Amino acid sequence: MSEAPARGKTIWEMVKDRLSKNGSDVPFLNPLDLRINTPVLVSKVNGPEFEGFTFSVKEIREYVRQIGGKDFGFTDYVLDGTNAKTFNPEDSVTVRLRLVPNLAGAQDALLLRIYDELAFDPGFLEVLKDTTGIFEVRDNESGTVETYSRINDLKDPYDAAVMVITGTTEDGKAPPGKVTSEKLEYWDYWREIEIGGGKTAKQYAFVEMNSDTGWFEIWRGTEFFP
Repeated sequence: MSEAPARGKTIWEMVKDRLSKNGSDVPFLNPLDLRINTPVLVSKVNGPEFEGFTFSVKEIREYVRQIGGKDFGFTDYVLDGTNAKTFNPEDSVTVRLRLVPNLAGAQDALLLRIYDELAFDPGFLEVLKDTTGIFEVRDNESGTVETYSRINDLKDPYDAAVMVITGTTEDGKAPPGKVTSEKLEYWDYWREIEIGGGKTAKQYAFVEMNSDTGWFEIWRGTEFFP
């Protein structure tokens, strides 16, 4: 009697294996080779609202997803911004610098800001599962509607295993006690926006749902300009 073929490990199982080595520093995907508390320049070219702010790395998040049976990863650098004029905690801002490998062997960089977050809502989940792949964002004050569509016309969400790093060693690894894991589903969208001079650019929206808590976060942004 022949043996059944061994089942490959899921991305979640592989992340758990990486974190189970007690006492060992954990390597992670770090394309910019940054460390926690490293300063990062966010030019006002990315938006006038960033003028006068200084940013540093608060957290690093490694995402791994499987596409066609292969693992693909990307990295979010969570940046904490401080108003250099007031140093008032109420004036602080948090952004994500997302680095995604592209087909040219380089990295596409996006600068994302939190747009909204909410507890699990079955009605909102049904909107995300809509087979049209359309996602609308409505401004309650002006009534304007921004319409996004799924990137590459996908219909299903991505499953992602995420390592959350809050401390780093000198050689760029995560020491024990400074890395945790999350399991997410997320949907990616984009739309064309006018940027002046008859030119357009892509604006992105990402909706993440924590698989354990059901908590939703919506992040929006455009290309990052260093």
